[in-house]
Amino acid sequence: MDDEDGREGYRVRQYEPGDRATVLSLYETVFDRTDPNWFDWRYVDNPYLDETPIAVAETADGELVGARPSVPIPLRAGDERVLAVVQVDPMVHPDHRRQGLFSKMVTHVYDHYASREPQVSIGFPNEAVLGALEKLGERLSLHRGVTREFPVYYRVQNPTALTSLGGDRTSKTLGKLATAATRGYLSLRTGTPDDADVSVRRERDVPAGELATLAASSPLPQAHADRDAEFYAWRYANPRFEYETLLAERGGSPVAAFVVGTQLGLDSTVVHVTDVAPLTGGEAWTDAVDALLARVVADNEDADLLSVFGEAIPDRLLRKYGFVANDEAPLSRVTSANYLVARPLTDETVEEWVVGGQRLSAGERWRFTFCEREIG
Repeated sequence: MDDEDGREGYRVRQYEPGDRATVLSLYETVFDRTDPNWFDWRYVDNPYLDETPIAVAETADGELVGARPSVPIPLRAGDERVLAVVQVDPMVHPDHRRQGLFSKMVTHVYDHYASREPQVSIGFPNEAVLGALEKLGERLSLHRGVTREFPVYYRVQNPTALTSLGGDRTSKTLGKLATAATRGYLSLRTGTPDDADVSVRRERDVPAGELATLAASSPLPQAHADRDAEFYAWRYANPRFEYETLLAERGGSPVAAFVVGTQLGLDSTVVHVTDVAPLTGGEAWTDAVDALLARVVADNEDADLLSVFGEAIPDRLLRKYGFVANDEAPLSRVTSANYLVARPLTDETVEEWVVGGQRLSAGERWRFTFCEREIG
């Protein structure tokens, strides 16, 4: 499906294999970074769609000047699995901005998938992109979906590393943060696991089959990426991170696991608790997560920042190990809000958005970690 605008002379269409070099160049122009291996992992080698899900904008003479990529993932909600696309990295060449190309590409994606899979659109926009989407709210049926903030927790072990999160806003606040750290606000607590019978085993990779078995052991009704072995194998081949797995065991049997990712190419050492399997559980699971957090802190005492996204890990455990939410002062002064925008992709009338018996227009019906967020 093409989208024409005769007045401006721009056309929006689906990506073709011959566009690869130009889209990579556009990444370098807009984001000051290009990585062919990462591009192929994210879009070309993704196992969930036959096409490469990128909308591109070009001029009347065929010059490619914009792109709106999507990343397909399997989504599980209740007892149903559907295909979703995570909307990522909107790009318009500086010479062609303020021509409405962002809106045209967003609308194209919505129309392209309205009568085919995927069925769900997911995005993690910043405030500027969120504002642009809200202007298209009625056209994109945002009122049928959900817009909400997700918490991010930081264990700040080197306050100067926050410059990578807050940009110019950090300069006047870093001194206050450093002072606060000495007062214990951003204290380097190590904590002690409550259950001494839980041991932690490290794997230097991501054992897809073992994690898939753990993930399936405690089903979760909230919407989340469907973590089967195929998903784990693709997801943790991301070349921009180095991943390892920590498995908490009792009596030699795994109870819970963390995937821990270190982001490559940064001046600071930033470590994510990328994922937890399963995403929920009872008392034994909570004790295992307690032990896993203790191990993450002990193994990464030289890192600048440790970070957790979302609500899968209990808040009380995160605070026990010195993690602070980004919406609390002083972190709220130097970090940006993290938004989720999700909506149905369909050309049918949606009175109430329900998938697998879950009303996905309710913000609490979503359970994401960095597993989903790092994709976006």
